[in-house]
Amino acid sequence: MAESFFDYPAVGNYISNRYFQKKLADGKMLITTDHGAWIVLTQEEYGLLRKGKVEENPDLFNNLLKTGVLVSKDNIQDISQCFYRRNCQLTNGVNLHILTPTLRCNHSCIYCHAKSVPLDTQGHDMDEDTAKKIVDFIFQSPAKKITIEFQGGEPLANFPIVEYVIEYAKEKNKTAHKDIAYLIVSNLTMMDETILKYLIKNKVQLCSSLDGPKKVHDRNRYYCDNKGSYNDVVHWLDIIMNDHKYNIHCLPTITRHSLPYAKEIVDEYVRLGFDRIRMRHLMNSGFANKRWKEIGYTPEEFLAFWKESVAYCMDITRKGTQFLEGMSVMAARKFLSKDRTAYTCFSSPCGAGLEQASYNFNGDIYACDEARSYDVFRLGNVKDKTFKEVYTGQQALTLVDLSSSLSSHCDFCVWHAYCGNCLVTTYGEQNNLIPKLPVNNECKIRKGIIEHTFDLLWYDKEARKTLIDWSATEKGV
Repeated sequence: MAESFFDYPAVGNYISNRYFQKKLADGKMLITTDHGAWIVLTQEEYGLLRKGKVEENPDLFNNLLKTGVLVSKDNIQDISQCFYRRNCQLTNGVNLHILTPTLRCNHSCIYCHAKSVPLDTQGHDMDEDTAKKIVDFIFQSPAKKITIEFQGGEPLANFPIVEYVIEYAKEKNKTAHKDIAYLIVSNLTMMDETILKYLIKNKVQLCSSLDGPKKVHDRNRYYCDNKGSYNDVVHWLDIIMNDHKYNIHCLPTITRHSLPYAKEIVDEYVRLGFDRIRMRHLMNSGFANKRWKEIGYTPEEFLAFWKESVAYCMDITRKGTQFLEGMSVMAARKFLSKDRTAYTCFSSPCGAGLEQASYNFNGDIYACDEARSYDVFRLGNVKDKTFKEVYTGQQALTLVDLSSSLSSHCDFCVWHAYCGNCLVTTYGEQNNLIPKLPVNNECKIRKGIIEHTFDLLWYDKEARKTLIDWSATEKGV
């Protein structure tokens, strides 16, 4: 006689969500889920969860339902919505489009990921025909909000193409009706008043690089004749911020030369009138790949520097001048909010091929800006591919699959919902798209940032208050 226990009525009206666990320093257990919820349990409470006996503790049972560690018919829609909000990059379409008007640059920075070439080099400028095809390609994206960003090289070295792209995009948008923002990343040293007034008139967001005080910046960032560029950068920052009262963001890239100067780098940003800094660690790509032994560092060395920076920024804030550290804010928001953070690199899958695309001067399409360092990340060319062909093609889908971390150690990590793998640094470090995570420096840095931020939130009441206050700010990080 055929028998089945498939719909056995004694089964409870809830199931356990997939969760991950980590024993904390105080002996308690951190529980996290795929949709980003988290809760800290005592060992006794964890034992009830593990054994499926949570009904014995009504408060525990209700808290696990509230956070989504347990799933019932009453909370499944909330869990699904939370997962969608945190992973909306899967359905929004490519919204960040990064153009390279030229690979030429008047700098020879020691870590340039774009592998820029000197100003007098021929054959590395985008022409109008290519620019037009790129804009036409961009407007094929289903994303309603898009950002057109100009990188380099130094984009001001081919500013007529920057103007052409902006004007042509504005014309196309009369019928497309997209919400468009423009951003330019410049070293500022080829800026002039005519260019600046055009950028301000068209509400182009400005971003630049300042690696700290003169002794740090000039060691990392210098002209092709080896002269440091600090004085010229600070000169234009003063004009933009003080004379024109226009907002500009700056980022430092941290090299081995920067490590002894955590406080000095922060002090420089405070002195210049910034209210935040994001300590960006060095990526193993571009020129940095070949110079890693000279300018690179271990994850432990960077994390010690970063923790010192965060503590110093918090100290400045407590003394009355709010000054944020961006990486800690990004990580804190992942623990404090159900919404997706804007920093695409700390996602699983990451933004490459989903949220962002990079277009080289010749129309080649890459999965992200940093990916231009390696041809393995090339997805096609705007001159012979449509948007649909590129983003439903095997190359793009494979990269998204690999960055999803669903087939690696990431999938079983307690920080899985808050982190993500970077294929570019993995390839630069290990010459393979599939990461060897136990020896992956990028993985160690990202886990270190996420874990330290959680520790500050959980163990340090003062730091928790500061991180919550920082996270409430509306500006990006």
